[in-house]
Amino acid sequence: MSLQEQYGLQGTFVILAIAFGIYLLMKPFTTYLLRRRLIELGQWNDQANRSLTEERNSLIENLKWGLILLFTGIGLIVVEFLPYSFNSSLPYGVISVFTAIGFLVYYLIVRNNTKSST
Repeated sequence: MSLQEQYGLQGTFVILAIAFGIYLLMKPFTTYLLRRRLIELGQWNDQANRSLTEERNSLIENLKWGLILLFTGIGLIVVEFLPYSFNSSLPYGVISVFTAIGFLVYYLIVRNNTKSST
């Protein structure tokens, strides 16, 4: 029995979870390095502080990840009901399409929000 037959999509999601965990660990560190470099160059001001703080606390950022996770979950549910073989790449395509739809919905919401605020 091959690894693909034994683990299927679970292996893919474990790898994605590990990659996301690494991202979550590296993001504060890279923000710290950026902040330190700006201070060293004398470019640190209230605007730089505000932009780094806003990036962290943005409600739109939370909306983005909520929509992406929602649509990825919908894609996983749809894959569960589709007939496919272990050698098929159909599940990856369906999940990718639903994730992309989540990004598009987020983009449309942000675009409409910026149009209405200007």
